Amino acid sequence: MPSVLRAVLVASGGLLVAAAFAFLLTLMYNMSQSMERMTVDISSMAVDMHRMGGDISGLSEQVAAIRVGVDAMASDMQGMRASVDRMSAIIQSGGKQLEQINPMGPIQRMMPSGR
Repeated sequence: MPSVLRAVLVASGGLLVAAAFAFLLTLMYNMSQSMERMTVDISSMAVDMHRMGGDISGLSEQVAAIRVGVDAMASDMQGMRASVDRMSAIIQSGGKQLEQINPMGPIQRMMPSGR
């Protein structure tokens, strides 16, 4: 019986080694599949990052153009404010001149009020 027991133990050990080897092979295969998926994902991310860099560059140029437009608008607004101030001064001085020229003003002031 010891030789039968020994044969059973050797066979069991061999089976156990074969199962462990099969498990390791499966594990290595799964790891290589995961690495392949990760490589594809990283490659896709690199392409996306490159595209995003181009988009950011385009946005930066657009923001710079907007800044130039805003500066021009601010300059135009300052010019318009100065023009409105000049026009207001002209209207006020014209009103004063009309009061001075208007002969009815002094006559109305001399007339007694109907109160």
